[in-house]
Amino acid sequence: MFAVDGLCIGCYTYGCKTLDSASFLSVIRSRVFLRRRTELSPDIRKAGLIGEIMQENGKDNRKNNDRRRPDLKGRGVRILSVVLTAVLLVGAAALIVRYTPTNRRMTDADYFGQMEEDEAAIILGSGQVPERAIALDGALYIPYDLVSTTLNPRFYWDADIGKMLFTTADQEFEIPVNARSFSVIDGIRTSDPVSEESYDRLIVYRPDDGRITGTGDGAEGNTTGLYVSIDFLQKYTQVEYSWEKDTDGKTAGHVLVSYQWGEVLTARSRKEAAVRYQGGIKSPILTDLLKGDSVTVLEELDGWLKVLTEDGYIGYVKASRMSKPEQTTVSTALEAQTYPSIKMDGKVNLVWHQVSTKDGNDNLKNAISGMTGVNVLSPTWFSLKDNDGNITSIASAKYVKEAHKRDIQVWGLVSDFSSDMDTSKVLASTAARRTCIGQLADAAAKYDLDGINLDFEYMEEADAAAYVQFVRELSIECRLAGLVLSVDMKPPYDFNYWMDRKEVGTVADYVINMGYDEHYSGSEAGSVASLPYEENAIAEYLAQGVPGEKLISGVPFYTRIWYTSENSDGTSNISSEVLSMLSAEQTLESWNVTPLWDTETSQHLADWTTDDGVRCRIWLEDEDSIAAKARLIPRYGLGGIAAWSLGFEDNGIWDVISKNISLSAQEAEEAEAEAGAEIETEAGTKAETETEADDAV
Repeated sequence: MFAVDGLCIGCYTYGCKTLDSASFLSVIRSRVFLRRRTELSPDIRKAGLIGEIMQENGKDNRKNNDRRRPDLKGRGVRILSVVLTAVLLVGAAALIVRYTPTNRRMTDADYFGQMEEDEAAIILGSGQVPERAIALDGALYIPYDLVSTTLNPRFYWDADIGKMLFTTADQEFEIPVNARSFSVIDGIRTSDPVSEESYDRLIVYRPDDGRITGTGDGAEGNTTGLYVSIDFLQKYTQVEYSWEKDTDGKTAGHVLVSYQWGEVLTARSRKEAAVRYQGGIKSPILTDLLKGDSVTVLEELDGWLKVLTEDGYIGYVKASRMSKPEQTTVSTALEAQTYPSIKMDGKVNLVWHQVSTKDGNDNLKNAISGMTGVNVLSPTWFSLKDNDGNITSIASAKYVKEAHKRDIQVWGLVSDFSSDMDTSKVLASTAARRTCIGQLADAAAKYDLDGINLDFEYMEEADAAAYVQFVRELSIECRLAGLVLSVDMKPPYDFNYWMDRKEVGTVADYVINMGYDEHYSGSEAGSVASLPYEENAIAEYLAQGVPGEKLISGVPFYTRIWYTSENSDGTSNISSEVLSMLSAEQTLESWNVTPLWDTETSQHLADWTTDDGVRCRIWLEDEDSIAAKARLIPRYGLGGIAAWSLGFEDNGIWDVISKNISLSAQEAEEAEAEAGAEIETEAGTKAETETEADDAV
């Protein structure tokens, strides 16, 4: 027996019913011939029924002329058409699914991340930051670390007194934590007038739970746990913000903080558009643009724009729905804090005067007898002597009077070279800073000084904020007393790149680049101050935001003679000693050595070997090298030149400096080209002379 589709072939049964032959064959036709012949069950073929079925069909057709034999070929075509249609429909559906933009929306929780109920995500400028703002009594508070590093570094947390300090051009605020009032000092010293002011909300907020937001992925976050009122910040900072509150009240929403002004790339939506999380139509929607909405364009991609929306979302929108991006000037009506500066008439022509004792002041008249063109003397009079901020002084009223007779200003220099104190500890202490500043201001008044020259050189990276705060506070007292404040700084290196030269250049009247000691005692042999070394430092200061008219280029009046001797084991000993211009010239005369021009350093280089086999080299500072350095002042539009130090110079150098710093930028460029041509001619003449001498020998 064989069973086929519910039919029992042996007994002509279908299900539980017994059928006659005709009925059984009818069922077979209805069940089998609707399939393709190639798909007939093997069981039917085994039963030998195909022939019988075909015969029976023939009888039926002859009996019923209106019934036709099945058209298997036509039916196959129809089946194939159905299959093709189905395939096309499936393909079309797939294409529709693939190219139809998703309407799925990303929640703020997914986009901004998890937050506490009183926290708001922060979009700072053109990017989201990990720190959170905190909402309190309808006001918003920004993490202090964002304030100090990005928005306004003049808010300075002084852990020494446990208060927030804020310095304006002539005042300092002392703001307690979780208070609605603060003290205003008209100056910086404890003896200066103090008043109390109030505010309508907390100014500096520290949550009771002591939370620190923005941690994770190696970030320390808002380490102080302090938050500053953004409305109070806005009173003294060019900062605007847009706070989008969470409608369901689960969080405080998010805030877009704008602080960068100037030229930006913007575009407007030509029609409604979706801003998506990523660049693709299957990426979820963050927010929607209406026709005419403006966005800031962060990046132009293939068919997409990465944008920042006005309500604080950073995402992607199809470029075809936007206008062509164009440059737009973005500005704010908020006024920036100004720090008035004292500017000298003409270029500063300063020379430092190294004075070691009080009696050393008596030598001034003799020291400047041949000096011309200099308008500022900076004697090394003051020095920090302890960690309480007290200073030592060897200032002289007689010295100042002598300088003033010659229309020369005196800027007293204060240093941190004493081994009896720790600069870091002085800077970290509010009391020590104020003591130092107060004593300097008193000395300036007592001796009728024209300015203060700050020469602190022993700071670490950890002192960066405290050092700049000290400069700000010192600038207040100098500004109130009409004193010029100049700050000496080393050229930008990797090890001191942390110095905020831009801020120093903002609050001080002048910044002096100490453009010497390129090579120093203990280093390899080389120039004390090559021209590229000077020029690169100047370019870096300008790139970091120091205004050219405030930048003074420091040059050396000294050089070094380098001694190199070879040891038996193949190693070398290198030592050096400082030479003044005059002593360097005398050394060459004694050895009968003629220096040659070194194009790499723009200096004359003397190189000879003694009878003992010691190699001697001097990169000379002379009229040619100093002239080239002096021409950098007009070429870069700098505020002037400063030289270390009085007594090391050749008297002919004064006219060289005065002449070259007074040139226009174009004249300086032309003079530089002429000097280069003259030096090349001189070098060629020397080479010819030497060749002729060799031929004669």
